[in-house]
Amino acid sequence: MRIAARFTDVSQSAHGSSGLVKSVWEVLLTKADRAVRVAQQKLADAQQKKNLAVERSEKLDNMLAEYSNQLREVQVRSHHTGEVGNYQQFIFQLQAMKVRSKQEINVLDDVCIKARKIMLTREHERLKIELLAQREREKCEIDALAFENREIESRALQQFNLKVRS
Repeated sequence: MRIAARFTDVSQSAHGSSGLVKSVWEVLLTKADRAVRVAQQKLADAQQKKNLAVERSEKLDNMLAEYSNQLREVQVRSHHTGEVGNYQQFIFQLQAMKVRSKQEINVLDDVCIKARKIMLTREHERLKIELLAQREREKCEIDALAFENREIESRALQQFNLKVRS
């Protein structure tokens, strides 16, 4: 039986069931993976909200252009001040909504930038932990091979001594 297996096997008597013991680095790597997925989801959600806000802003732009054209047509064909006033008031409301829309987009853009930074930080942390976990696995393999070599050498020496005595 290889020593690496000995390091990772959990005895049934000690824990009640068979399975593998996870190293600290493996547990941390699992946790880091989860943190990266959460950060990626938050970034995707923020980006989706920003995209919807941009779509709404574009619709407002289209409505502003359309109603501005209609206002010009009304002003050219007739001079009903009530109708012109209604168009002007509606255009003013659309412009106010456009200002709020730009503010919302700026806020959502900041949220996206922060979410992206957090996601990149989490990914960087995950990569560091993954490297440390890999180093630990390699060290365990080296230790296991060294142990096996010592065992083999010990057995060979015992057999040699037995042959010399015989």
